[in-house]
Amino acid sequence: MNHLGFARTVAKELLSNRTRRGLQLDFARMKARVRTLGRKNNPPPVDRLHFGAGNRRVAGWLNVDLAQSDWDVDLGTTLPWPDDSFACMVGQQVIEHLDLTQHLRPFLSELKRVGKPGAELWVSCPDMEKVCRAYLSDRGVALKQARLERFPGSVKDPDAPPQHIVNEFFHQNGAHINLFDLELLTWVLQGAGFVDIVRTDEQEFLAKFPEFPHRNDDDVALYVRASVPD
Repeated sequence: MNHLGFARTVAKELLSNRTRRGLQLDFARMKARVRTLGRKNNPPPVDRLHFGAGNRRVAGWLNVDLAQSDWDVDLGTTLPWPDDSFACMVGQQVIEHLDLTQHLRPFLSELKRVGKPGAELWVSCPDMEKVCRAYLSDRGVALKQARLERFPGSVKDPDAPPQHIVNEFFHQNGAHINLFDLELLTWVLQGAGFVDIVRTDEQEFLAKFPEFPHRNDDDVALYVRASVPD
């Protein structure tokens, strides 16, 4: 066994899954910050920002994430672009992964900085209110069925009672840090300097940006549109 294989074996035996994921995330964030050092204040190649893109590359947008993206960026630090760089910014199912005080509020302030006057910000995330109402309606039966249909194999313990799906929405194996309803998300966006904050939905989002893939998640997602002040 080589040294790397030995280290991985030791880590697996000694560290919890959550600790290993945290270390992997910190390492990825560090690498993204190092890659950004020589590119600070460089103008982006396009004025449309798709942050937290993952493997959903959208043509005509700057698709950014921690790794393997058009421009690797740690969303928890100062963004590498000049003021007034983007006419539109989109993040789907991303903000719930950021600590509200330490990372999300500074990140949204950075988005406001790099957004041009009048630029739109579109975000979506799990909707705390919808998840809670679904639990009260049928203890999570519809939530679980929809998740199984939309993402086969994504439910970690499919034999568990349907109530357990609520834990997956709130925690997602430690990846989710915050859930939002409209009031809470509005408060956070206003604190970052955004205005004209309104609830929207996937249909309106796709009508505006048909190049994005469908998620079909209106039953559990909160979609919000906000603007950078003119």
